[in-house]
Amino acid sequence: MRAYVLTQVRTGMEQEELDALQHIASLEEIDFLFGEYACILTVQATDTATLARLITERIRKAPGVVQTTTLLEAPFA
Repeated sequence: MRAYVLTQVRTGMEQEELDALQHIASLEEIDFLFGEYACILTVQATDTATLARLITERIRKAPGVVQTTTLLEAPFA
């Protein structure tokens, strides 16, 4: 399953967040944004339990991250 995780980061902590997130194998892509969110992360996970662990144990613990919003891909058949 694919998900997109939007992160809000404390001002000035963007580089620290990027440095920490680059080492997560399940992240397919990291893009910086202007506006309310600092980054959008494209994540691949085998199931929702794995995704939940990835978000709570790795992404939310990255330096500077104060909030995440997760969007699950809904493929049309």
